[in-house]
Amino acid sequence: LCLLIMPLAVCSAAQTDAWLTHYEQSGFKETPRYEQTVEFAERLANESEFVQYLSFGSSPQGRNLPLLIISDPNLSDASAAIEVKKATILIQACIHAGESDGKDAGLMLIRDMVIHKKHLDLLENLTILFVPIFNVDGHEQFSKYNRINQNGPEEMGWRTTAQKLNLNRDYLKADAPEMRAMIRLFQEAMPDFYIDCHVTDGADYIYPLTYGLQLQGNLAPEQTTWLKEQYLSYVTKKMEQSGNPIAPYLGFVEWHNPLSGIRAYYESPRYSGGYAALNNRPTLLIETHMLKDYKTRVTATYHMLQYSLEQIASQHKELIDINRRAD
Repeated sequence: LCLLIMPLAVCSAAQTDAWLTHYEQSGFKETPRYEQTVEFAERLANESEFVQYLSFGSSPQGRNLPLLIISDPNLSDASAAIEVKKATILIQACIHAGESDGKDAGLMLIRDMVIHKKHLDLLENLTILFVPIFNVDGHEQFSKYNRINQNGPEEMGWRTTAQKLNLNRDYLKADAPEMRAMIRLFQEAMPDFYIDCHVTDGADYIYPLTYGLQLQGNLAPEQTTWLKEQYLSYVTKKMEQSGNPIAPYLGFVEWHNPLSGIRAYYESPRYSGGYAALNNRPTLLIETHMLKDYKTRVTATYHMLQYSLEQIASQHKELIDINRRAD
């Protein structure tokens, strides 16, 4: 019917507009609320044979913890990913709910895969688990002032949960019910690669995105070598080519003195990367920089996710074998 009554270009635009995310519809200025995010996730699941929408737990205020499983064939739950001979990638956003870049980037990437059929070939070798909002209660404490130095979105959620717990300090002690649900999800799926999306503050620099990888000896040597020589070399080159240069997550030896030098460190198990390392699993920490505008940050996150999935898909068997030997 569309083709009968509209020119092709107009028809195509109308179809595309129907799948714009809230972030795109706002001119790249806003991030959707919890209900809008869940609604879009459910639409993806209802439209695509490759997407399953589930909840993997609930929060103290009664909100479901949303989970999208992107796979071919469609999987009924996260534990089924282990039975499929593909690399499983767990991507989470909004563990700090004011840091929403990963949510908007992830929703666009999944939309582009399953609706627009871009990068759909990745599902030949990958199963993707995507948590768009981990800290669901903190997410709904929306305000313009939650991260006053952050350059967008116009409003965002709060850092801690309804119980005032910081989820990214809770992996080892697991005080929060949200974290206990995440640990169950992690153990059920035992992902081959874990991605945790954040926004950082600190010194101003040219990089829209910095990364954290566990390269200081808390993974098996074979995993560390793979991360350095295979994974990092690929994504660094691709991000540079896309106009989104990256660098290691920056911290100064003396906190307020850039001339003191940059320090490297491993994450303790209270953080996502440290917890995953205890389970012999590599983690990518994404830290976009809060002084960059929101569109720049989300775009960089989108590409970092895309290129990470590309590289892992191309070496999925190698990564699976390396992780099993580490086990």
